[in-house]
Amino acid sequence: MKLLTEPELAVFRKDFNEVWHIRSVRGTLIGVPACMVVLLPALYLFLVLYAPSDQLNGVDNMMKLMPPELLDDFDLKQSMFYLMVNLVCPMFFLMIPLMSSTTSAAASFVGEKERGTMETLLLTPLSARSLFKAKVAACAALSFLISAISFITFSVVVGAGNLILNMPFFLNWNWLALVLVLSPAATVFGVIFMVLLSGRSKSYLESMQLSGYIVLPLVLVLIGQFTGLIYVDAFWTLLAGLVLILADALLLFLSARKFNSELLLKK
Repeated sequence: MKLLTEPELAVFRKDFNEVWHIRSVRGTLIGVPACMVVLLPALYLFLVLYAPSDQLNGVDNMMKLMPPELLDDFDLKQSMFYLMVNLVCPMFFLMIPLMSSTTSAAASFVGEKERGTMETLLLTPLSARSLFKAKVAACAALSFLISAISFITFSVVVGAGNLILNMPFFLNWNWLALVLVLSPAATVFGVIFMVLLSGRSKSYLESMQLSGYIVLPLVLVLIGQFTGLIYVDAFWTLLAGLVLILADALLLFLSARKFNSELLLKK
């Protein structure tokens, strides 16, 4: 049984290619992940390797965040890199599926209304439900691809740091739960979030401004980890992913029912 019919696949391919070839969208889909998974980890590795430890502010406070069982296994430089990879980078990485999904969905749904091409789509034999299915699938697929490439690139950068610092490879249960469960769930959530906003947003830029609200929980978690109030391990990452999957299923059902030609043409 095909997930998408041939007409739906045609819309899928159209949206996938159309979104990617919008220069501003492509710049965002390339630039933000490159900053999150290449520039920031590489810059931090450079600081860990070459900056004098006595000139780095807050080192003692950072060491308090290390798991007690690892304090005797890592020296100062290794501990600082470990904290970066396991406390900061997961939150940065999770921004990639959220950013890529909301950006692509905004270009697909809101951008199509803004460009005046939605009317043409409604003249095709496809129902509103089929259009919804194909467009959501295209946005999610593009985001999955960006996230996968980003993780592979991140693994190369951080893996090089692990070799230089003589540390075990960074991949652990928390990262596996993040990449395999929470990240895909966040991708679907980002797309659905933009679908729900599409009826209220008048332009692509307006919808992207509103999408910034979904990043706030990540910022709060990051602050909580640095202050020592919370520690997100594999269990909590997996639990968050499972809860988000259930929320995705509910929102997908509700948004599919509300998705109609009136919503598509609403200015």
